[in-house]
Parts: sequence; structure tokens; C-alpha cells
Amino acid sequence: MARIITQIKLFDYEEIEILGDLERLQMALEGMDDETLMRKLEKRRGKGRDDYPIRVMWNLIVAMKVFGHRTVASFRRELMRNAQLRKICGLDDSANKKHLAPPERVFTRFFKLLAEEQEAVDRIFATEVEVLYDLLPEFGEKLAGDGKYLDSFAKRPAKKTGKKKDDRTEKDAAYSTKEYTYVGNDGKAHSKKETHFGFKAHIICDVGTELPIAFNVTAANYDEKKAMKELLEVFTQEQITRANVLLLDRGYDSTDMIQAVKQQDIIPIVDIRNCWKDGETTKQYKDTDFVYNYKGDVYYVDNAGVSHKAHYDGYDKQKKCLRYSYRDQSCKIKISYDERVFLPIARNSMKYARLYKGRTSVERLNGRLDRDFAFEDHCIRGMKKMKLMVTLSLIVMNGMAVGKIKRGICSNLAAITRLPKAA
Repeated sequence: MARIITQIKLFDYEEIEILGDLERLQMALEGMDDETLMRKLEKRRGKGRDDYPIRVMWNLIVAMKVFGHRTVASFRRELMRNAQLRKICGLDDSANKKHLAPPERVFTRFFKLLAEEQEAVDRIFATEVEVLYDLLPEFGEKLAGDGKYLDSFAKRPAKKTGKKKDDRTEKDAAYSTKEYTYVGNDGKAHSKKETHFGFKAHIICDVGTELPIAFNVTAANYDEKKAMKELLEVFTQEQITRANVLLLDRGYDSTDMIQAVKQQDIIPIVDIRNCWKDGETTKQYKDTDFVYNYKGDVYYVDNAGVSHKAHYDGYDKQKKCLRYSYRDQSCKIKISYDERVFLPIARNSMKYARLYKGRTSVERLNGRLDRDFAFEDHCIRGMKKMKLMVTLSLIVMNGMAVGKIKRGICSNLAAITRLPKAA
């Protein structure tokens, strides 16, 4: 790890959730294995000028993320007035230097250097995930995935070809339109469309701790189902072995997506859309007296044509079918008959409802990226820098959690990744 120059007084662990940013910074630095990256960057610098050493600059970048600063300028103001922060990061006030904090151009060059070493930065994140798997026996059993728009606030590319070229425009971002369906106060279904210009972060997190285990950053118009499949394809064997369920919202509802999750021996818990275009409300299951709707509810139809809701009797793992019954009538529905409707955990079961509630964990993680890591109102331009900044944020998030565990506290890990509330 990039060595911390000094040690501030530790707080009482009973007050762990109200720790200040300095203590959270120490936890983040203690929790990340960054030595390989440090040596690589120091080798690149060689015998050049070392006014601001690599390890000091890395500490400053981590601190900028922990303290939730949107810009380098605002973080430099924090450094100017916070002597203890400068000391922890390794800045020496006694040295005969013109600036208490590195100039903005130094940060700019260092960010560019980190972007060129994205693979090594990614490795820090991967190592943290491995450590979390080792330290927490249940980590990675229940997973939740989602895509998050990262809107760009930079200038759009000029539409007129003859217009003068402007290098300040955002060239890597893309437009994407998302349609939402909701029920209004009038009880009728309505829809609205939102247009985004920018990027999208695709994230899979652990439900219990709300910590990320896999992610990618793409242009906003990239297919989120394809991105989620790509994340699953690079899962390690340990991640595949430990994973039990993957929770996804209806944006991922498709047979291909469900099959991709099953191929990894993970149970898909995916919300469903009504894609029945023929106006039918129910469909018959083979040549039986049982019918079902798109939500997975199963009914028995008697001789008079009256439908009675069937009772769910559980999943037959050996035959891969859902068991339903009504009085003395029973039916086994193979999940392969309609994979969107029939999941290994029945959609109309209490277990499905209980598990699906855990999907909000990834929404809360996305909320922390917006609120505590300043992606709600950022000034990042370009795919390379956006991916770097998302990676750094998730590294800091997991690093604080690992640091907390190493201090003997394994509960409420997500709390340490949030900025302390203002008094």
C-alpha cells in the first residue's frame, strides 16, 4: 500500500459509523493492495523530477475520492486549509516549496498516467474483491446487477460539419433513450421517455454488503443485457461457485439473459414485462387443465370453465419443474417450457418476493456513486477518464470496507462508504 506518513488517533469502534473523513481515508489506504501499481509508476518516472512523489499523488487521489470532491480545484482548497490531511497524504509543509498542495497541472498529468495504466488499476479492484471473498464467508452468494447512466455535461459534438472543430467537446459519449411505464393517479398505464447523453456503468454487487464485485463502463447506448452477460463471462471460478442468485430488474427481461445466468449455475431472479402481443391474458400449459399468465400465476380450469388459482408446491430440482396443485389435481411445469415466465424460484412464491427486495442494494450503491462520489454533477470528459474515475471510486469503496474488516468490524460495511452527514 502507498505508505501513510502519520497515524492519527483512532476513534472508538462503537462510533465507527460517525467517523470523519480522515479516519475513512486511513481505512481506504489500509484496505487496498496498491504496491504493484506504485512500483510500476515509479519505474516509469525513473530519475525524473520528483517534486511530488508517486505515492503522495496516489494518496491525494484516494483522499479526493474519500472526501467527495467534484473537482481538483475544490480538493486543493481542502488541502490548503487541512494540515492534517496534507500530513496523512505525505505532503511535507516544512519543505521549501512554492505550493502547499500540488498545482492542478500535476493532478492532470497524474490522472493521465493512471489512465495509461488502467489494467494495473483494475487489478487493485480485483484484488480487493478477492480479499472480500476470503474475509466474508457469505460474500457473493446473493448478487444484484444494474446499469447506471453517467450523464455528460460537456459540450456535444457540433451537428454542422462545417463548424469549427472544438477539442473541448465530448467525443466518446452517446445518446440513449429509456422509456418508463407507470400507473398514474387515474389508474391507467402511462409511459415517459428520458434521453441521456454520456456513459453507462454496469455493476454487479453483493446484496448483503452493497459492495461491488464486477463492473464495466460503456457508452450510454450500449446494450445493458449484453454488458451484463459480459460481466458474468469473466467471473472467476470462486465467484461462480459461491453465487446462488442474481437479481435483475425488468430491463434485463429476456430469454437469452436468463439462459446466460443459468449457464453459470446461478438462479436468475428477473422481473418480467408483459410481452404477450396477442391480447391473451392466460395461456394453456401443454394439453393440461392448467393455464398461466405472464407473471407466472398458475390456475386450474374446471369443467365449467372457471379458473381457480393453483397452489405452488415447490421446485423439483431433479426434473427441473415447478409443482402446482388444486385440490386433487396436480401439474408439473417444466421451466424450459417458457423460460421467461417459469424460473427455478417461482415468480408467485414468497421466496421470490423476499429475494427480489434485495435488488435495491445495487440501487443504493448507484446512489452513493452519485451523491458521495460526485457523479451526479461531474466534469469528466472522455471514455478513458470516465472509466478511470469509476474504477477509482469503486476501489475506494471496497478499500474502506476491507480496512474496516481488518480492524475487526464486519457489519454494516456500506455505512463506511458514505460521506458523513453534515452536523
